[in-house]
Amino acid sequence: MPKRVDHAERRAEIDAIVWAIIAEEGIAAVTLRSIAARGGISMGRVQHYFPTREAIIAHALTSFLALAEQAHPIPDDRNEALLVLLTNALPHDGSQPLGAKVWYAYLAESITDPQIAEIVGAALRGSEDLATELLDGDRTRARFLLAAADGFAYRALAGLMTPEAAEAAIRELVEAHP
Repeated sequence: MPKRVDHAERRAEIDAIVWAIIAEEGIAAVTLRSIAARGGISMGRVQHYFPTREAIIAHALTSFLALAEQAHPIPDDRNEALLVLLTNALPHDGSQPLGAKVWYAYLAESITDPQIAEIVGAALRGSEDLATELLDGDRTRARFLLAAADGFAYRALAGLMTPEAAEAAIRELVEAHP
């Protein structure tokens, strides 16, 4: 009987390898060869699922965003929902520094890669729309809070402040201007 292969699982394994490479070495280090070597798999397997480097990088980003959404469900309470939205990029626990590094690498890549820019832009617009909705239509305030949260997340990732201090600062901003 032929062996059954879970193609979604294989793609997810490749995504995880890509994220690890990005977190440690940056997007420039992602190649078919580096993925195969890192995962102990053949280049043929990588190419079977993703014919190009660009396809791999875009798929890994789309999967990353879907997993981030699952990992940070939006609560019913409006203030808590806003805090979840604003703090989900903070590098809190063992997996989040990797997530924050991957996200910021994709943000940087979006400056020069139109395909990545489209995916990142859609995610950022979605966050802005949700924040605007949670703030009763105040798009200016939503943009302000999102920009501040991005800055705090970057500072925490760069080691300029702790994730806890960044979260406290974001919470203070939200509570100071209800």
